[in-house]
Amino acid sequence: MISYTVLTPPDGADRDHASTLFIADRFVLSALLLPWIWLLSRRMWFAAFVIFVAECFAIFLIRQPGLGAAGILTILAIHALVALEGGNLHIRHLIGGGWHVAGLETAPDLATAEDMFFAGLPEPVETPLPSASDWAKPNSSSTQGWSAPAFGLFDNTGAR
Repeated sequence: MISYTVLTPPDGADRDHASTLFIADRFVLSALLLPWIWLLSRRMWFAAFVIFVAECFAIFLIRQPGLGAAGILTILAIHALVALEGGNLHIRHLIGGGWHVAGLETAPDLATAEDMFFAGLPEPVETPLPSASDWAKPNSSSTQGWSAPAFGLFDNTGAR
């Protein structure tokens, strides 16, 4: 089972919830392979910069005599950390940007999590449409009884 954090945008959820995000709390393989590129794709600029600088430092360690193993372990630790905690970092980044946590769903897949979350939302309030009899009622700004000359083909009283 995977835990999904449900986030809504800062200005509130859309009517059809198209902008609602479901972020899974799980291991991310693409973040393991290229962590700073994965962070850039999520618009986490500062975190991507920090990871890039840390990897450059690890590469510097690899090139130093006697510190190659330390540099390789540093790179592996950085990649593993981003792969394991990347989803949580993404959630924290969005919350800092004004997004709101709407809930937490635990489900085997994304489709089931979406079904469970949207099934628990309240039904929208339907406003009744005006009846046909409401359209036939003249309002106070009606032009009935106007006897001035008409500008077009017909005057305001309906005569020709």
